Amino acid sequence: MKKKFYPLYLASLVAVLLAVSAPAIADPYKFPYVSLHDLPSALQEAYRNERPHLGEIGRCAVSFDNSMDQAKMVFTCSIYVKMSAVAERKAMERCEQMKTSRSIKAPCKVISE
Repeated sequence: MKKKFYPLYLASLVAVLLAVSAPAIADPYKFPYVSLHDLPSALQEAYRNERPHLGEIGRCAVSFDNSMDQAKMVFTCSIYVKMSAVAERKAMERCEQMKTSRSIKAPCKVISE
């Protein structure tokens, strides 16, 4: 008599493939976001000036300790890229570099409208 283990084998193979591929499906670039309306007025104005150049893909990142002291604010954008995830990553990398040079303690965040 022939044993029928094929459906069980197939089900376990599918389960293993889903478990292995699940981390690959997750978005590796999950950065914190900040709403445009939550930014200090100087950063809102900088974003509005840069917005026409961003297009659909460009992204901007900010970090600020004080809403009044512009020396404690960082604003940077990544424009000429092919994917929005790359734009976010590059803007965040540049923001982190600028933040450490200005001794800003607040985390960098990507601006969302």
